[in-house]
Amino acid sequence: MLAAGLLTSLTPCMLSMLPITLGYLGGYDSGTGGGADGTRGNRRAVLQSLWFAAGLATTLTGLGVMAALLGKVYGQIGLGLPIAVSLIAILMGLNLLEVLPLRLPSLGNLEVPKTWPQGVRSYALGITFGLIASPCSTPVLATLLAWISASGQPILGGILLLCYALGYVVPIVLAGIFAGTLKRLLALRQWSGWINPASGVLLIGFGVFSLLTRLVPAI
Repeated sequence: MLAAGLLTSLTPCMLSMLPITLGYLGGYDSGTGGGADGTRGNRRAVLQSLWFAAGLATTLTGLGVMAALLGKVYGQIGLGLPIAVSLIAILMGLNLLEVLPLRLPSLGNLEVPKTWPQGVRSYALGITFGLIASPCSTPVLATLLAWISASGQPILGGILLLCYALGYVVPIVLAGIFAGTLKRLLALRQWSGWINPASGVLLIGFGVFSLLTRLVPAI
């Protein structure tokens, strides 16, 4: 799950979101200067990045627990939930391959009240980001939540989504700690175009195999 979160965060559109996200967090530009002001700016950027990461981790962990609890509650529906998980995986895989385009959630006109303390704003932004995600992360996240719901294990679900969140926020935290890291991360866009297609193939493979094992037990 940690690796899945990291790979998701390195997709081209997620890397493209980095400057926007750090712009919302505040303090990024001021952290690029020198002297005492530059040091304070770097510290502020690091602190806000960590607050953002905490908010995102809170949301994804909560989603994992809720998905597992719902799966446990509705576990009596037999094959219905596992089959639904398989179909979701196939659907999300086709979306990543751009065979079946879907309108997925994105940051859009995300706004956090400017009157809130900066740390609270960053934490709230992380929570909101975790809820609406981005078109790149939604297919993987939706499949993970569906799979966790089928497991019916709340603690395991929370731990897995926490690991996913930790991998997911690595680029943001690195960009917050080392301002120059942002340019190097953005340069990965030209090399990371394979992540979405590869993820799509894996999701479709998982979905098809899972569906066949449910419908044809002999497999």
